[in-house]
Amino acid sequence: MLQVSINECINAVMDFCRENRSPDTISCYQKACDFVVNAYSDRSITEYDQYLHEELLQASRKRVLESSSSLERFERYVFRVLSMIQDYYSGNPFREKYFLTGRFKHYLSPFFETIAEEFRSSLKQKPLTIPVLYSIARDFFYYLQEEGVNDFSKITQETIYEFLMEEYGDHSGCMGNVCYVTRLLLDFLRSKGHQNIPSELMPFSLPPSGRKVLPALQEEELESIISSIDRRTVSGKRNYAMLMLATCTGLRSIDIANLRLLDINWAALTIYLVQHKTSAGLALPLDAGVAAAVADYILNARPEVETPYVFLTECKPYRKLSDKSSVSNVFNKYARLSGIDKKPLDGKSFHAIRRTVGSWLLKSGTNPEMISQILGHQDKTVLKRYLPIEQESMRICALGFSGIPLRSEVYA
Repeated sequence: MLQVSINECINAVMDFCRENRSPDTISCYQKACDFVVNAYSDRSITEYDQYLHEELLQASRKRVLESSSSLERFERYVFRVLSMIQDYYSGNPFREKYFLTGRFKHYLSPFFETIAEEFRSSLKQKPLTIPVLYSIARDFFYYLQEEGVNDFSKITQETIYEFLMEEYGDHSGCMGNVCYVTRLLLDFLRSKGHQNIPSELMPFSLPPSGRKVLPALQEEELESIISSIDRRTVSGKRNYAMLMLATCTGLRSIDIANLRLLDINWAALTIYLVQHKTSAGLALPLDAGVAAAVADYILNARPEVETPYVFLTECKPYRKLSDKSSVSNVFNKYARLSGIDKKPLDGKSFHAIRRTVGSWLLKSGTNPEMISQILGHQDKTVLKRYLPIEQESMRICALGFSGIPLRSEVYA
């Protein structure tokens, strides 16, 4: 077995951090490294030990998942350092992210893993839809695995119904999707030659939709969030440009994260991009003030690196913002700074800016077809979700009682 001293692994981790992390982050990594060195020293071990390291790694993962908020940050750095040491020992390059859990919530046996992969390969839906369907399918196969149903010919209506009832606990708001995937699974298994599988689901009564009417932001709230940004700093210039862009265009957070330099036509003050969610093209006008904010970031704050994307991370290695959560976290930060009363599931998220733009357009009397085009909707019926936000428009639609005969009166 390859012998590598733990100090050599630690030095490799810290060398990487000094080149690619900010001073504050380097300090956090150093404390985590000291913790690992002490753990090895307590056991009088000087070289990388696979069994000890796995023990430390599992204990670290457990502490992160169970620790209080005051300890969670340090525990996460310990987990990353242990994972980086493991990669160094194995000869693998360091990764940008280390995940606490696996990609999927359930472990499938090789038999069910194989059939699950075959099902995913059979799907013809849009690429962005397939992972959602596949996740539910894995739940189905895991349920069969736990029930010991290895012979698909033994699947009955009762088996399917019990699975749906179990899924209801985690997917009460989207049981329509679960039923849809279940039907796909039954068709798929019959196509594999299991003809005894039921062709239809037992009657499964879905509850009425519990979809909440999520709010838009008040104009004062949005102004307060924007004004709380310190535009003199590098991160402030970037964050101001992103939030101003969202306010002007109603773009989704993932599309702002994916925005490229070539997507902006400075002469015509327009943006053209391909939406991540729909894969459809979208052209939007760009307000002069917003264009100035984006230009200020590009010219005065954006790192000079060879990447086509507009908005980049603050720390080395400079790269595009990873996903929609990166942009959403920016909004959450300034919502807190501006004193916005934000509670879990209250709808006051980054996406509320998009709802706000939709409500502004409704209030201005913009044609519904135009609103759908501006917001990049493929299905025009989704505009209905913006109607309850704009109460004045709802009042116009409301019918009075004139013309309805009064048969009796109520006296106060």
